[in-house]
Amino acid sequence: MNGYLLDTNHLSDAIRPVSRVRERIEQARRSGWRVGTCVPALCELEVALHRVGHRGPSRRTLGHLLTRVRIWPIDPEVAGHYGIIFHELRSRGRVLSQVDLILAALTRVMDLTLLTADQDFEALPDLRRENWLSEA
Repeated sequence: MNGYLLDTNHLSDAIRPVSRVRERIEQARRSGWRVGTCVPALCELEVALHRVGHRGPSRRTLGHLLTRVRIWPIDPEVAGHYGIIFHELRSRGRVLSQVDLILAALTRVMDLTLLTADQDFEALPDLRRENWLSEA
């Protein structure tokens, strides 16, 4: 395992005033783990922030969090894996949202563990996943 990729549900928890996920992120970083997310997950978080009207304190906490975690890019290799995963799932009658497909592809390409509470990822049993929300 080379690091952790934060799904939107973990990002959302990490910007709460008190967050066990944020504490775990700091512990992982101090232990030498890479921790990051990607712009599509941030886009989902922005939708949630605007929906509930949390712009002030949440926005400041998000700004601080983004100085502590990496923003990993979506490159052509990730796009290639996106297509593979899409067809893999479609052949089994399963679907994931576009953002979830991107997260799965990035997790595979970068050999990461996906931090998520989303059970839809169970459709990809080879994907390493942890749920720090249920452990918090």
